[in-house]
Amino acid sequence: MIKKLIKERSFSKLLILCVVAMPLLTSCGAKVASFTNTYDRESLNIQQIDFDYLTIKSKIELIEPHKTTKITALVRIKKDSIIWFNLSGALGVQGMRGIITSDSVYLINRVAKEYSIYSFSEVGMEFNFPIDYALLQSMIVGNMPKPDEPDRSIKHVGKTYIVKQSINDILIENYIDDSNMKLIEVQITEKETDNSLKLLYKDFREINSQAFPFSAFISLIHHNEFGQLETQMTIEHSRVDSPEKELKFPFNIPNKYVRK
Repeated sequence: MIKKLIKERSFSKLLILCVVAMPLLTSCGAKVASFTNTYDRESLNIQQIDFDYLTIKSKIELIEPHKTTKITALVRIKKDSIIWFNLSGALGVQGMRGIITSDSVYLINRVAKEYSIYSFSEVGMEFNFPIDYALLQSMIVGNMPKPDEPDRSIKHVGKTYIVKQSINDILIENYIDDSNMKLIEVQITEKETDNSLKLLYKDFREINSQAFPFSAFISLIHHNEFGQLETQMTIEHSRVDSPEKELKFPFNIPNKYVRK
């Protein structure tokens, strides 16, 4: 089923359906590192977005080799539970709706009258990169992807704290702006395969007295039998709200739809 999807739509389309809520940031210049001090993460007071529910409207540009796709996304989130999204715009994603739970991704194509179901293990195998619900939610809101994991080191480089974590075969580098203690960059690398995921955040605006990134850039580099492949996404949020009332997540698969 997965290989068929790759041939028909390119599996990177699934990535955009998983991380629908993420302008390209310029590269940082050379910095002078200060390694003379050691830091305790609790004393740094890194700012993490806290919420019960979120609604987001975004413009997404998916950049693949020889192809660029522009999409409008509507997203609703119930913290640590559900990510719901509806896509419109480009041919191939028009009429796409999905819901992401703690263990699966469900997609329906209302134009083609088709649906698909993927486990996170299937998604991870295709990208040769571990992806789960917690990572996707953190990517959307701009939080550290693994905040509860112990630190390998914390260093101060220029105006940035770099928090390094090592989880099995995964190296995570979190870059924290020391002026507001917000996450501005994450680099995740799988040591064995050298596959990597890079996230950059900027344009922070206040949502319920918390700084939320309205611009993001994602780069996924993975390797397969064809060599190195890179998928990029630039994302601009036009609206972000954190309502107090409970949100609804309308999603059903009609009986007449065919599973792909």
